[in-house]
Amino acid sequence: MSPFTLWLSRQWRLIRPGRGSLARSWDRAEAAVLATAVLAALFAVPVAGVVVSEVRAAQMAVSRQQQAERREVDALVLDVTPPSPESDDGTATAVWRLPDGSDRTGTVPAGRGTGPGDRVPVWVDPAGEPVPAPLTASGALTVALAAGLLAWLGVVAALGLLVALVRAGLGRLRLAAWEREWSELGSDKTRW
Repeated sequence: MSPFTLWLSRQWRLIRPGRGSLARSWDRAEAAVLATAVLAALFAVPVAGVVVSEVRAAQMAVSRQQQAERREVDALVLDVTPPSPESDDGTATAVWRLPDGSDRTGTVPAGRGTGPGDRVPVWVDPAGEPVPAPLTASGALTVALAAGLLAWLGVVAALGLLVALVRAGLGRLRLAAWEREWSELGSDKTRW
């Protein structure tokens, strides 16, 4: 038998204990809870897929709105604040032209090596204020996949906690039964 086949048969015995005299009712209850948890985790995969689909649709709407409202302009760097040792990016005071022809001055992110007189791309909102770049389609998909994965992991964690609690409770029942049987074995009421 291959190592994988041995591992698979061990896992099957964990999920479905035999009907022999050593398999007690709590062993079967524990196996039933474990099998139900595994099935619920498998059922949660398509549910997570629905979460991905819904979140992606919502994020794509946000992306389309941001793409329609925001625009990229070139800003002329006036003064640079050097980046901190922990970061590659610093900030710069820059000026950029708005669609109405007026100029706006503000603080924008600037990469290492940027100096006065350089031009840096800046995304601005309709009011001309600097904003982050609009959400892309791939960014929307990444957010949706993360939401779906987190939803599925949340279900799996809850099921794992449920299985652990059931196993702990059944372990206490098992231990109490064993202690009771050991005490009966040592008493005068035994059949031995």
